[in-house]
Amino acid sequence: MKLLTEKQQAVLGFVEKFCASHGYPPTVRETAAAFSIQPRAAADHLAALKRKGQLHREPGRSRGLVLAARPSSRVVEAPLLGRIAAGQPMLAAENIEDTLPLPRSWVRDEEVFLLRVAGESMAPLLLPGDLVMVRVQSQVGRGEIAVVLIDDEATLKRVYEEAGGLVLKGDNPEFTPLRLTPAETAEVRILGKVVGVYRNLEGRRS
Repeated sequence: MKLLTEKQQAVLGFVEKFCASHGYPPTVRETAAAFSIQPRAAADHLAALKRKGQLHREPGRSRGLVLAARPSSRVVEAPLLGRIAAGQPMLAAENIEDTLPLPRSWVRDEEVFLLRVAGESMAPLLLPGDLVMVRVQSQVGRGEIAVVLIDDEATLKRVYEEAGGLVLKGDNPEFTPLRLTPAETAEVRILGKVVGVYRNLEGRRS
C-alpha cells in the first residue's frame, strides 16, 4: 500500500473518527471545514486517499465515501528502503523497494524502516543480506548501531562521539574505523537506530 503524506494521514484520521462518531462519512465541505481549507483542496486529499487504496466511493450516494478494509491491527507494513539520497526525504516513494509486514509488537507506535545489509563491516553480528529494522531518530547512544548517511551512501556502524567529531566503527576488526572531524560531522546525518534483524538461515547453508 502506498505511503501517505502527513496531511493525507490527518485527513484519513478525520474520516475514520467522523465515521466512528456519526455512523456515516463526512462530506467534502465537512472535511474542508475541519481543516480550514477550501473544498477543492479537501477534494484533492480525498481523491489521493482513494488512489492510494484507503477510501473508495459508492456510486449514487451523497455520502458515498467508504473506508477500505484494514489489515489486521497486529501487523504493520514497514517500508524496505533501497538507495537513500541525501537530498530526498528518507521515506520518499522513490527510495522504497517494497513493504514487509512486521508484528505490531515489534514496531509499537514508532516510525521504522527496513534496510538490507551490504558488506561485512558489522560481521559477525550483521551479515550481508540481513534485513535490519531501524527506528527513525536523529541521535543514538554511545556505541549503538546507527544508519548514518554520508553523502549519498548509507552505512551501518557503531557511533562514538570523540573530540567534537564522530568515530564510526564496525564490529569486524578487519575494517578500519572512520574518524570524522567536527566539520565533517556537520555534513553527516544519523537516520535511525538499528533495533532488530531478520536473517534467512536457509540461505546460509554451506
